[in-house]
Amino acid sequence: MGIVVVKFGGTSVATAEGRKAAISHIASFKESGKQVIAVVSAMGRKGSPYATDTLISLLSKDSKPENLDLLMSCGEVISACVFADSLIQRGIDAIPLTSWQAGIITNGIFGSADIIDINTNRIKTELYENKVVVITGFQGISARNEMTTLGRGGSDTSAVVIGGLMKAEAVYIFTDVPGIAIIDPKIVPGAKFTEHIDNRHMHTLALWGARIVHPRAIAEAQKYNMDVYVRSTFHQELGTKIEKNSKNYDGPVGIALMKECNLFNPEEGDKLIAEGDGEKKAVRSVPGSKYSLLTVVFSGYSKEKIKNSMEDLPVKSKLFINELCAHIFIESRQAKSLANDLYSRLFGKVSADIQKISV
Repeated sequence: MGIVVVKFGGTSVATAEGRKAAISHIASFKESGKQVIAVVSAMGRKGSPYATDTLISLLSKDSKPENLDLLMSCGEVISACVFADSLIQRGIDAIPLTSWQAGIITNGIFGSADIIDINTNRIKTELYENKVVVITGFQGISARNEMTTLGRGGSDTSAVVIGGLMKAEAVYIFTDVPGIAIIDPKIVPGAKFTEHIDNRHMHTLALWGARIVHPRAIAEAQKYNMDVYVRSTFHQELGTKIEKNSKNYDGPVGIALMKECNLFNPEEGDKLIAEGDGEKKAVRSVPGSKYSLLTVVFSGYSKEKIKNSMEDLPVKSKLFINELCAHIFIESRQAKSLANDLYSRLFGKVSADIQKISV
């Protein structure tokens, strides 16, 4: 039997209705003969009693990082126990495992750890007994047996690494949207969703502000040559497939927006570098900044063709153009208007390879 890894975010496991919908997907995989590993986030969002941000608020701002990580890990433990119990009540045998029970080893960096290995023996044993293995996302144990968390989006990363080391057929990230939109529908209402996207393009979009999947998870998918699907917990559509060497049409792929940022001369440690025409600038988050960065990612276009696509913008802006994308640095008050203009201009007559998924 093949293995699939399914990841459910906080909104999917926060309510009985959400858990029922999530379990329906697991039941479908089980009925098709798959072994299932479920990775869960903490239940709900800020304000919910067991959400990660709610737990963080219980400690002082200068709390020791090891205390903070240990506390933050509790949200996923609660979620795993509740979700496994819900599966059992549905007649699907399941077991919750904490990260140390699942053998997840990290490099020990509090708040931003990387998974370096997984002792998969326990997971394999539980799968052999035909159980759904529910694992806490976002965390792992250091060599000193200290609880460490992976940082924001860590449950996505947990799911992909577990999938890679368990040689799973695919990883399914279930969330509250029906897939990956060309641009955030909150910015452009009615934005189309794409059926598939190349891993490299998705990684670029995620780095520059598209928050649907964390860039570290996409990087791990590249490492393990793992296909990742983004689907809605609450619908049955197939969603968006993120795949290596996807057969994208030549042209624009997607638009990302990074708010409250600014440009700086690059220094050692800067990870986001806007580059074009021989100029390099580091892009850093600056809370309260009145500037934003729009990034348009292209497939199969030359640098010159990308440059031509960005001509005659209706607002004053600074451009960085390279062989993969165009970065547009503008005042935040103009960002939404420009995003809508770019979407209409670049995706108004979209290729047949991009279809709106009915919801």
